[in-house]
Amino acid sequence: ALRCARVVRLMKLLHSPVLRDLANMLVGFVIGLPSLCWTLVLFLLILYMLGIVFRQAFGPYPGQNLTELCGYADDIEINEQTLDPDIECKVHYMYGEEFFGTVGQSMFTAFRFMLGDYSSRGGKSLVVAFSRGYGKRFDVVFVSWMVVVIFGLFNI
Repeated sequence: ALRCARVVRLMKLLHSPVLRDLANMLVGFVIGLPSLCWTLVLFLLILYMLGIVFRQAFGPYPGQNLTELCGYADDIEINEQTLDPDIECKVHYMYGEEFFGTVGQSMFTAFRFMLGDYSSRGGKSLVVAFSRGYGKRFDVVFVSWMVVVIFGLFNI
């Protein structure tokens, strides 16, 4: 008799409006999964293309290993001397090697940029270092990318 009472109470709970709303939410989520998957595919495709562009534009040259030669870029102060064209340990090249060394690293850095994380491990601004080092080339690519992401991709 006690088991029957528990079963009846459970059946009443299953027919409550709260669980009906939860069931509707879950059904809506399942129905929306294909669209969510295609949005993810589009997002990853755009991130991959941008990773290739960033790798080519800001990544290290073949055979370049400034981290081994100069240490980490966070240890060097960004000033006019470190941006001098004649100096070997340029900060923006070192950050490029660290954050755009491979297509995967470039994709992850682009993803971090989309989320508003523009800092290095030491808390220095990557955007400032790249903007000072690469000038208009970086500024145009960065601003174009942010406009596409913020006003285009995030509104899908």
